[in-house]
Amino acid sequence: MSSQRQMRFSELIRSLISECLLVEDFYNLNFEITSVTISYVKMSKDLRIANVYLMPLGGENKNKITEEMNKNKYIFQKFLSRAKLNSKFIPKINFYLDDSFDEAEKIEKLLLNKNVARDLDGWKISGLDKFIQTSWN
Repeated sequence: MSSQRQMRFSELIRSLISECLLVEDFYNLNFEITSVTISYVKMSKDLRIANVYLMPLGGENKNKITEEMNKNKYIFQKFLSRAKLNSKFIPKINFYLDDSFDEAEKIEKLLLNKNVARDLDGWKISGLDKFIQTSWN
């Protein structure tokens, strides 16, 4: 469970990295930035390590973009050092691919499966859904 301070700091780092993607010049022929979504940042307890989860728009070349972002993370760390952070340390940045979009798509496909839909309809008919709704409220 993240503390309030970790969540606040991770949101600040997320916004600064997003701003860096817009402002900084990534002049590298191997590193063609498309639209990249920074989904979330997970901070370590001592706020020294920032794990940044990202997903390129459309999911194209996601492994290559993640690899290039990790190679060029010094640009982001330099940008963070110029920002006025109320912290003793500038966090070390690690970029990871956010697979939550893929997991959500996999779950959605499972729920649209005919066999699963049949089981869900049977669950609603038995009245368990009303029982669970009333017991949670």
